[in-house]
Amino acid sequence: MMKMRWMWVWALSLAALGHADASPSGEPDAQRVVLAYAEPECSPEKNWKCLCVGTPGTATSQLEEIGVDLNVLKTSGWPCVKGDFDQDGQPDYAFPGKDYSCNQSVPVRVIFTRGGRVREVGALPREVSCLQLYGPRSKPGRYGVPKTARQGLVDWGEGNATWVYLFNGKKWRATSHLSESR
Repeated sequence: MMKMRWMWVWALSLAALGHADASPSGEPDAQRVVLAYAEPECSPEKNWKCLCVGTPGTATSQLEEIGVDLNVLKTSGWPCVKGDFDQDGQPDYAFPGKDYSCNQSVPVRVIFTRGGRVREVGALPREVSCLQLYGPRSKPGRYGVPKTARQGLVDWGEGNATWVYLFNGKKWRATSHLSESR
């Protein structure tokens, strides 16, 4: 009888160890957002073409809708801006669409995550050309760009073409600013 109890304790211990190695939520890997910069030193505040490599979880259809090539994203990388736009402590990712360059505007989809999964996918209110991370700042910046305590997105332009995008927890607020002195 004592041997039987010992075997049960041993079997339950092994089962518990095997369960600990499984995904904590029991979800398949295809549902998890697994993205990182192709070049970890790329700064999205200074560079408009940082590339993310990986898989977007359940946001594949929203990214394909704007022309993101999922095979390129998975293998060599697609332009994206990583930030925490909703201030929940979880990474969020902004993806410009097909033919992204500073010479033409394209749509953008933003993946908001929670616990490594897609929480929501939203669109910026207008198309962009040179998308970068807009960092927190304690006072208004050059040409009147706004102060903010949160990360946002910015589309630096020429003339009156700079647009700053800040997410208020429900929707994106877009403001335009002069980007050159006259």
